[in-house]
Amino acid sequence: MTTELLLLGVILILCGLLGWKEREGRLERNKLINALLAKNAQEMVNLDLADKTQIKAQVPQKEPDLSPIENVSQEDFEKAVING
Repeated sequence: MTTELLLLGVILILCGLLGWKEREGRLERNKLINALLAKNAQEMVNLDLADKTQIKAQVPQKEPDLSPIENVSQEDFEKAVING
C-alpha cells in the first residue's frame, strides 16, 4: 500500500515536471521567434513586452434609465410619452 502511494507521488511529480518543461520550451520558442523577427534590440524588447501584455476586454455596464412606474409623477410620465 505504501509502495503504491510512493509510486503515485513520483508519477505526479514527474507529470508536473513534464508540464513545466513543456511550458518553458514554449516560452523559449516564442523568444527565439521574436529574436528572428526583430530588426534591432528595441524591436525585440517591444515584441517581448507585447507577448507579456494581457488585454482584458470589458463591456461597460449600462444602468437602465428606467424607474418603476409607481415612482413617476403624472407630468413626468406624460413628458416621457410625448418625447419618446
